[in-house]
Amino acid sequence: VLNLKQTLNKHIETLNTEKKINIDIQKLSLNNTLNIVKESISESIKSSKAKLIVDFSEVPSITFSSFYLQSIFLNLLSNAIKYVDLKRKPIISITSKRVNNKTQIIFSDNGIGFDMEKVKGDIFKLHQTFHNHPDSKGIGLFLVKSHLESLGGTIEVESKVNVGTTFTLTFKE
Repeated sequence: VLNLKQTLNKHIETLNTEKKINIDIQKLSLNNTLNIVKESISESIKSSKAKLIVDFSEVPSITFSSFYLQSIFLNLLSNAIKYVDLKRKPIISITSKRVNNKTQIIFSDNGIGFDMEKVKGDIFKLHQTFHNHPDSKGIGLFLVKSHLESLGGTIEVESKVNVGTTFTLTFKE
């Protein structure tokens, strides 16, 4: 919890200054980045008993900000764990692929999902929460979208209540 709080504080600090600094871009291994994130929340993953299915074989690396990519992975993975459906074993899938000469990373889960009609355009807004989870702050998805868009990427979401959620991240080449 302390690690997550420190990371979140760093994200907020970065958000406040990101428009004023040059962002360090480098070629990153998706597996290495994910492993760093998994290590930082290993207890949450273990206690949730989530099964992670990871396949970065189609696109094993990406040129992006290391800090931003870790933040994106951390927020999407921790949300998938936070919003599990207690009626079934949590399964989280993270894959990469090439679509129209662009890299995509797809995060899917079989969690509680949300009603897309109700959330409409609010899902990525700051301080928006859609469930009564005590740890919901409405910052994570805002950060994910901000990090992606600051480097020319986009994010799409599909979700159904009691089915799960899929986030599709498309990165600028």
